[in-house]
Amino acid sequence: ELDSRPSLFNPIWYAGSYTIGTLAGLRGDGWNLGFVVETERQVEAHLDEHLDTLPPADLRSREILKVMKIDEARHADHAEHAGARKLPFPIPSVMALASKVMKTIAYRV
Repeated sequence: ELDSRPSLFNPIWYAGSYTIGTLAGLRGDGWNLGFVVETERQVEAHLDEHLDTLPPADLRSREILKVMKIDEARHADHAEHAGARKLPFPIPSVMALASKVMKTIAYRV
């Protein structure tokens, strides 16, 4: 419908996410859940960026993004209630930087 295609970098993003998840899992559930919380919060922020740039008349896309945001928040809340550990500095900052690089590459390629 939008005449788009999956990013050519999806296999790289997947491999990186899998590696980070494996390493976090080795540290225990608290760390693993902490990564879930931080990831979901950063995805929520990214969805907010999209909502801010959407044309007001694009109600269909806006509703889809709102549902996605609710879903991400629910995942983060579940992880917090399951015992997520707060990730220490600089991990959230490094994750945000990696996300910015990924978004830039995906947008340009």
